[in-house]
Amino acid sequence: MNEIKHYAVLYEWADWVDSQDVMQKFHISVRTLQSWRTNRLLPYSRIRGKIYYRKSDILVILQKNYNGTRKSLLPEVND
Repeated sequence: MNEIKHYAVLYEWADWVDSQDVMQKFHISVRTLQSWRTNRLLPYSRIRGKIYYRKSDILVILQKNYNGTRKSLLPEVND
């Protein structure tokens, strides 16, 4: 039973990323990320001064801001 609890905790932890991860992934500055928090664009949690974000919240922002205008670089497949 303890093993199941252990893996449940690991799974939940894998759903969170820190500020450094977000900045590197999206090539944004500390100030931009701070602005997103200040303007309540990206929810966060703070633990002992370190800020964490849920991956699902980041995906929501990406989906809301997706404009769909870029054409795919992959060739179309006709069945």
